[in-house]
Amino acid sequence: MIKKEYFAQLMLTFGIMMVILIIILGVYILLSSSLNYWPKYFRTIFATVLFVYGFYRSVNIFYKYKNEEDKQ
Repeated sequence: MIKKEYFAQLMLTFGIMMVILIIILGVYILLSSSLNYWPKYFRTIFATVLFVYGFYRSVNIFYKYKNEEDKQ
């Protein structure tokens, strides 16, 4: 059986990797020349949404991790 601490650590690692992936995707959409067929304003809006979502997820992960540490 998987221990609760191991599963929490696995989910924390997965969450951090997803935040990094979301931010990298936002940077790619904003700066990539291969997406020139998308209008500039659309790329800017979409990248901004990804940055805000990545920031939201990172804050959410931080508070969940902090609450887990406080419980122990």
